[in-house]
Amino acid sequence: MQRWRMLGYPEKWILYAVLFMFTVIGMKYAISTRLPDGGRPPYLFLIWNVFLAWIPLGLAVLLDVIHLIPSRTVKVALGVPVGLLWLFFYPNAAYLITDLLHPFNRYPIAAGTRFWEELLFWDHLLTLLFAALLGLALATVSLASVHHLVRRAGGSLAGWAFAVLVLLLSSFGIYLGRFIRWNSWDLLRHPGYVLEETLAYFTDAANVAHMVGFCKWIFLITFFCYVVHYGLARIYHTSERGQGIRGNRKIEARSGGMGHDGNERAAAAAVSSPGK
Repeated sequence: MQRWRMLGYPEKWILYAVLFMFTVIGMKYAISTRLPDGGRPPYLFLIWNVFLAWIPLGLAVLLDVIHLIPSRTVKVALGVPVGLLWLFFYPNAAYLITDLLHPFNRYPIAAGTRFWEELLFWDHLLTLLFAALLGLALATVSLASVHHLVRRAGGSLAGWAFAVLVLLLSSFGIYLGRFIRWNSWDLLRHPGYVLEETLAYFTDAANVAHMVGFCKWIFLITFFCYVVHYGLARIYHTSERGQGIRGNRKIEARSGGMGHDGNERAAAAAVSSPGK
């Protein structure tokens, strides 16, 4: 149990349960949101996209379990493939940011109308914004969990280098998914074909410039969210550690006082008692 606590449990379970609760709420709105003329809900695809966004967090939990295995050989043999799977699926979480385009694509906006005054338009936009924030939260806590393992293994510098590299690769992966329409399954099933087509795409300098312009924003948004989360977590742990130290000092002071009073009472009894 102590080793689980060193990895942040049971607090992690509480956080994951809260995220799951908000996932259910968000998907309820995704299912119930309709276009003005009714018909089939336009954002049912969010259910699948959010499921994919949860996969990296599930794999991060599995990496925690593997980390607790005593055998280093078994730990490496299991941790490397699971870690690569986590990296392949990781962009799916923050990818939900890009789904914000769909209200402007699917909601009927007539030319010359003040569509932003229609409550139904805001229902559409904020449903997708909620899903995007959920994706950012899942991406952030998943990376924080794996970052913790890397920091324990290689130190603080290695941990931060890992986190920044993952966010850069994730930004690129999100670009591939949104504009070239690759996904994690394509990379797993046809890695050679994906690599060949991607290299061909980036032989065009305009495509490279387009990619850089898009990826810089995805990286800034995800890095900002991660730094805020990391800073708040550090503040929380520092506060908890400070409270623990103050609590121990109070206990020691109370114990020392009791011992001092007991010594004084014993000395007084020795002085007042008659000699034999």
